[in-house]
Amino acid sequence: MLDNGRLLATARTAIYTELVADWAAEQHRAFGYDRPFAVVALGGTGRAEMAPCSDNDFAFLFEEALEGNAFLLALQAQVMHARAFVDRCGFVCQALPFQLDDVPTLEGKQLNAFLDVRPVYDPNGLTTVFRERIRATFDPFLHFLHVRGFWRDQWEKASRECERLDRFDIKNDGLRVFLAGIWTLAGQRFRHSHEVYAALEDPRDLAAYDFLLRIRAFIHLRQRGRHRPLGGGNHAEDVLGFEDFTAFGDLLGPEADERTRFDYANDVRARLLAARRRVARFAKGIIEQELKQGRPVGPGNPIIYGPGGLYHATAPDSPTPRERSRAALSLLLASQKYGVPIDPAETQRTFRNAGDWLVRVPELSALFYEPRGSLADTFAFLAQFEGAEDRLFPGYAKFEVSLDARVMAERRSLRGALEREKLRALERYVTEGRARLGRAIGRTPSTNSRSRTSSRSRRLGWMPITSPPCAWPSRPSASPSPRKTRRCAATPPARSTNATPPACPKSRSTSTTCPTGRSATSPPPPCGWCTSSSPIAARSRPGPRRASTMISTSEISCGCSTTRPASACSSCSPAPITPNGNPRPRTRPLVQHPRALPQGDATLPARPGSLCRPRGCRVLPEQLLILKDFGEAFFGGVYRQHANRFGSHLLRLADSAGNAGPRADVLRDGECVIVAVAARDYRGLAATFERRLLSRKKSNCARPTSSRPPTTAWRWTSSTSAPPANPSAPT
Repeated sequence: MLDNGRLLATARTAIYTELVADWAAEQHRAFGYDRPFAVVALGGTGRAEMAPCSDNDFAFLFEEALEGNAFLLALQAQVMHARAFVDRCGFVCQALPFQLDDVPTLEGKQLNAFLDVRPVYDPNGLTTVFRERIRATFDPFLHFLHVRGFWRDQWEKASRECERLDRFDIKNDGLRVFLAGIWTLAGQRFRHSHEVYAALEDPRDLAAYDFLLRIRAFIHLRQRGRHRPLGGGNHAEDVLGFEDFTAFGDLLGPEADERTRFDYANDVRARLLAARRRVARFAKGIIEQELKQGRPVGPGNPIIYGPGGLYHATAPDSPTPRERSRAALSLLLASQKYGVPIDPAETQRTFRNAGDWLVRVPELSALFYEPRGSLADTFAFLAQFEGAEDRLFPGYAKFEVSLDARVMAERRSLRGALEREKLRALERYVTEGRARLGRAIGRTPSTNSRSRTSSRSRRLGWMPITSPPCAWPSRPSASPSPRKTRRCAATPPARSTNATPPACPKSRSTSTTCPTGRSATSPPPPCGWCTSSSPIAARSRPGPRRASTMISTSEISCGCSTTRPASACSSCSPAPITPNGNPRPRTRPLVQHPRALPQGDATLPARPGSLCRPRGCRVLPEQLLILKDFGEAFFGGVYRQHANRFGSHLLRLADSAGNAGPRADVLRDGECVIVAVAARDYRGLAATFERRLLSRKKSNCARPTSSRPPTTAWRWTSSTSAPPANPSAPT
């Protein structure tokens, strides 16, 4: 009865996929969409390995662009913004859309999920087109490093704790340990995991994995309803404690006697221990075998990744200094790009006496243009070989041993070491700016894409900048020069290790006036609604009447009546219109659509108390109770990043005894438009909004005629939505 783990998981997955396929076919026919379209299953759903408490993982595939796709908006209206899909199928489906142009940007976990893509509804064969496009564009070596990184950081440790009884995460410490080996084999040619299953030499390896699937189903049913979702694909139901290890006798049912249940539980624990050991042994053997054989960084590439690191297979045989230099610097370039160390043995092979023969070659410029990795670490490696850097940058040998004011003051290290410290500081600023952008738009950037934002942010034209708003280059030095330290002048000792980016030179030389009358470089006023101040820049699509607008997320999280200017903004947006017709200084946010914000992964805290804690604004205890009364529906949902924006107006509505009007704002996210309204609630309020929006014509949208960046402002008339005499609490 414990050998049917795969059968149960496959049958359970089929229930979900059949319901989704039937729904998708009906929507396709009803809408009359005539372009290639498919619904696919990814990850565990694509492998048909769902458990009772598993998340389903579906995706919409389109051949054409997603922006402005009416069929996509109609599908998302059902699965994300209404209960139509849930009422029909009985479960939530948070399917993300992808187009063919997204394929080159897939990486990390998202690329790994597409490894097991499987069609659910695909009348045009679009799934095969996607797989072939991914196979032609993805980097197998980068995928291998992604899997091995998880193995090194988490799964390898779990494989050494098979006897542990106090805590066992059966998904992360059991199933994914086995899948690390499967994904290592599948990633070579981007094959589905089922193809690898069928080619395994020993069927007992897959049987051990199937047994873990069966135990997982039992534990999920045993713990269902006891825990809240954790997000990120993790489930508290996957964690076995000591009491779960002693409950395996329950598999026999209540009719079995105590002795039989006791013996059966012992047998299950023995099989579970054997299965944990086997999957750990399997994955470790596969990964280490790949390293022992040597994993090339690309097809036909002479650079190999072995147990000691990267090495060049043919460099010692290069006859001329130029060829040896190209081999040596290409090895450095691969190390920088992939974040993998060079085998120490290469110091006596590829780089032996590099100071005698190293010359400038195209790979030297590529080091500066490579957006990944650390340029400072690359030069630190070259510094091991006397004369090597001086051959690439004439005069550098004298520079690194010269004494300037900082060296004389600190008496700690030479200028060469200080130069690399500066490079690392600049790289930290860029990395932190990318991370802030990822948090601002609701996604976490991959560690392997430090210089790239998500494909969605690139399509919408969002450009990250560090704080203060100054568009830093993705690489401190753009190209090699005779003195590579040309852009690395000495800085005061006090700033040598400061992790805060220096002020933008533009902000020092100019002073832009914001609508509030304060200069853009003046410090912002204190505000209790502000929890972050990470600036970002939003750029409109190119056009004759479009311009860029600099905004700050300090405005996103500020709900005070006092407007807070964006630091060092180049220009300020036109003021929107309030319900009473008076202009109001703009505080326009840049938000990500809720489909990109997984539950439990937002930039603001979910607890109303921590969100509304006063700091500069006078929020009385009774006012704080008003905000807390909104509960999880307001502060815990996917729209909670807007909570601070409307907080002060909600208090104004509650305290004004009907004198304060509603507040409406249009929140834009590329092709998505969200109308946010804070008003007193009464029966028919939503219908009033809908009727008013449907009757609004495009000509009523305000179009600025000044030289400032154009924006769209909605002029909301509150006469049609006047609250009754005794309105209820604001909503």
